[in-house]
Amino acid sequence: MNSSSYGWWGKILRVDLSSETITEIDTHPYADRFLGGRGIATRLYWEYVPVMAKAFDPENHLIFMTGPLTATGAQGASRFEVVGKSPMLMPEGFCYGNMGGYWGPALKRAGFDGLMVFGKANRPVYLFISDGKATLQDAAEIHFEGVKRVGEYLKQKHGKNTHFITTGPAGMNLCRNANLMTDNEGSATGGFGAVLGAKNLKAIAVIGTQSPLVSDPEALKELNHLTIKLNQRDTTFNPYPPDQISRKGKASCFQCGLDCIMRSTFKTKSNKEVVRKCQSIFVYFPWVMGRPGEPAETALDATGLCNDLSLCTMEMANIVQWISAGYEAGYLNDSQTGLEIDKLGEWEFFENLCNMIAYRQGFGDLLAEGLLRAGETLGTEAQKLFANEVAGVGDGATYSAREYLMNGLLYAFEPRQPIAMLHEISRIIGYWVMNLQYPGSTPVSADVYRAAAAKFWCHDKAWDLNTHEGKAIAASRIIDRTYVKDSLGLCDSCWPLMFSNHTEDKVGDTTLEARIFNAVTGKDLDENALHKFGEIIFNQQRAILLREGWDPKTDDTVAEFNFTDPVQSVFMNPDVLVPGEGDTILSRKGQTLDREVFKKMRDEFYQLRGWNPETGYPTAEKLFELGLSDLSNI
Repeated sequence: MNSSSYGWWGKILRVDLSSETITEIDTHPYADRFLGGRGIATRLYWEYVPVMAKAFDPENHLIFMTGPLTATGAQGASRFEVVGKSPMLMPEGFCYGNMGGYWGPALKRAGFDGLMVFGKANRPVYLFISDGKATLQDAAEIHFEGVKRVGEYLKQKHGKNTHFITTGPAGMNLCRNANLMTDNEGSATGGFGAVLGAKNLKAIAVIGTQSPLVSDPEALKELNHLTIKLNQRDTTFNPYPPDQISRKGKASCFQCGLDCIMRSTFKTKSNKEVVRKCQSIFVYFPWVMGRPGEPAETALDATGLCNDLSLCTMEMANIVQWISAGYEAGYLNDSQTGLEIDKLGEWEFFENLCNMIAYRQGFGDLLAEGLLRAGETLGTEAQKLFANEVAGVGDGATYSAREYLMNGLLYAFEPRQPIAMLHEISRIIGYWVMNLQYPGSTPVSADVYRAAAAKFWCHDKAWDLNTHEGKAIAASRIIDRTYVKDSLGLCDSCWPLMFSNHTEDKVGDTTLEARIFNAVTGKDLDENALHKFGEIIFNQQRAILLREGWDPKTDDTVAEFNFTDPVQSVFMNPDVLVPGEGDTILSRKGQTLDREVFKKMRDEFYQLRGWNPETGYPTAEKLFELGLSDLSNI
């Protein structure tokens, strides 16, 4: 792959906060080898973050990378990747996040492909980037402010077209579950908000007015029309009681005309309009809905409070679940927590809990270290009350291997919950379940599911979720595709297009990503050549994990509950239904993951990946094949 200016500016900013020095490095050598976003950010981490650095040390880098499709008009290409050492993981280590909205495209339009920040400022600062220039500015006035106030301040000072990344009080107080937040409610977990706080860097504000070059604008225009058509679907999802909160419409990201189900603008009876999306909607939802007389707006506002304080909504949901279980078991009481458990489900309870954590007050100071570390401090009695969902970063039980077998391989090799990979399986199964309940409501019949699985997962038994056959190759394909998706900057809500109402056989198109990439960059890669980048990036990440102490013998596995706790329900599929042969409908409810089945899948996965079957390390031959021989010293 030859370097090209199409899709790239060729510049990555590197900001040393300690010396307040700003330099640039060349994008192209990294793009040639690692494609974009996640790939380049992962390689930069390998090169710049010392193995022994702690998450809050100045030597830790936060690395933000866009993709070659960003700000080109390609549909669903507003995402960008953030990589760094996570304080939320236990032990601390390499982690990544993925964000959308407007900031990534703004950075690209400002003339930069990516940004690295390291060091620690000797005063509160924010970074301001505008059309090729970057400066550090005083942030004393907004240092401990919430996300909303920061946005108001930056837009008032620099104009309404300013887009930003920031963290709220939780990040500045080094709460290990503090998020990075963007305008338009974008977020990334992993404790990266606390890393920003540790660096005395309050925000990164960007204004961009330039557009990167596109090799073949007409081809891209045609592909955009095709993508929009194939993606057309029902977007009326509204989990709230419609008599209290209505869905007003989409909350689209930059230059995106795709139908997005899990990102919407909602309107309350009091005419308040807010953007809410995906899992964050449900942070307090079950307890509010279970509280007679409590308005649904409490659940809506709970998400907003977490976002303003920059608290991870997955971690907060697990904290509320643990506190509730602790009270039920008689382990916790009001005098210990400083809370009033009889108000669980009300606004006051959640507001008090969030503020206690974000400002490290009382019992909240312990919880600000994260549930895993709180459990270490409190001991086994506390840990026994953890739900299976409690994990280092993300949710540990959503779409687990108990219900969808190949997901065991997706969880086993990642430092955090690999939600974008899990969605590739859960989404098409969820649409199949919807079609069972409401025939014709989705294009996914059992036949469409089987055909799409064979096409996208490359094995004629990949569809069968009651056998290990084909699951290793399916997992390999899903991993490579997701790494490419995260490197191109494509949105998980829309990509890959596995099924559609607008193809003759209702099966989607596996070639679209490569065709769009070629139209933007002028390259000539087919689907397999593009996916090869995914394999390269996956092995680069593997090398980082191994260098930081990942032990394949103990770490290439899934959480113990997968083998011992029978699955009872799953989101979008409460009866855990899966397709059988023909029109047969089966259920995995009450099943666990068989240890021998998992071992067979993992052994086959090692073989497919060209890794040493005894050690789980990439072989020298495989690294040479991938152009990664410089990693052999691991």
